[in-house]
Amino acid sequence: MPERSTGIGDARNKRQFREGPQKILLLDHKTRVTQTLRRALESAGKYSIREEHDAAFAVHAARWFRPDLIMVDLTSAASDGEIIARQLQKDRDLCHVPLLCLSNFVSERQFMSAGIMRGYSFLAVPVKIEQLLCAVEHLLFGKD
Repeated sequence: MPERSTGIGDARNKRQFREGPQKILLLDHKTRVTQTLRRALESAGKYSIREEHDAAFAVHAARWFRPDLIMVDLTSAASDGEIIARQLQKDRDLCHVPLLCLSNFVSERQFMSAGIMRGYSFLAVPVKIEQLLCAVEHLLFGKD
């Protein structure tokens, strides 16, 4: 009898053994932001990146791309990022996917003391490339 999955940790373990690059979906209405993130992540040489700039298609893009990690922009009050993050967490097929939010609503010191805000991981922006890559590694592989 196959073992039954018990949650997010199991989903992370299953992703570790998937062959090929890990898929990361970048959600931000600003192309400049996603292009910068794409370059930083592609420099690591182990990620397949997809960008989505239209909030109305964010959940559809996530279902189609089937990412291992989703990054969402929460950097402006006018951003749809928080709404998207909630929709992703409520979606039965996507709720297991780790969510990394970029936020300027908190300081780096607050991030270092908590790292989790409203139920999902976040990085305070501006963020150094090394910190971004470390956070992605941690969420995808459990490495610091």
